[in-house]
Amino acid sequence: MRFSLNWIINGSDMYVPPKYSTYYYQRASLFEILPTTSKDIIFLGNSITNGNEWCELFNNRHVKNRGISGDVVAGIYDRIDIILKGKPAKIFLMAGINDISKGYSVSEISENIRNLVRKIKNDSPKTKLYLQSVLPVNSYYGKFETHTSHWQMVPLINEELKRIATENNLTYIDVYSLFVNSSGKMDTQYTNDGLHLLGIAYLKWRDLIKPYVEE
Repeated sequence: MRFSLNWIINGSDMYVPPKYSTYYYQRASLFEILPTTSKDIIFLGNSITNGNEWCELFNNRHVKNRGISGDVVAGIYDRIDIILKGKPAKIFLMAGINDISKGYSVSEISENIRNLVRKIKNDSPKTKLYLQSVLPVNSYYGKFETHTSHWQMVPLINEELKRIATENNLTYIDVYSLFVNSSGKMDTQYTNDGLHLLGIAYLKWRDLIKPYVEE
């Protein structure tokens, strides 16, 4: 698949709206140009992945950010070929929170993740895949209501992720527990909008997964 910034034309003059956001196609077209090698460690996901400077945090040039803000599991599936063609050493996947905001059920989200896992395993069997939990959210700031109002779904998705990891002999990483408060929501010390992370949170996340990155 080629990721063009030009919208698709059906026939001669019929406009067909894009499947994903303009930012999705901008960033995916960049990833199509940037190389991926068998030494690379890929961080794959949505804005929560996109928002961090992974390479700098790990001081490792082989650590590469392939997050796209607003992405859903289907969007990752549609662009995964450009990553897998390089047969990366590892992929750290975090996805699902935006699917909640689009109205997908827990079962639909988990099935889409199963399909993505299956494709990664089939197309790049030597790539070590890590399934990271979906993070908690919090409506405290009054933002991202379509995400934060469904905070109870997050633990259910994470249970499905654990099951998928077990079924496929993958490593499941519980990042959720780092940031959740006693009410089951994102601790406000780690976010300023209820969905995305502050710098201190990325440091905690890094420390949790460092052994997996370096193993």
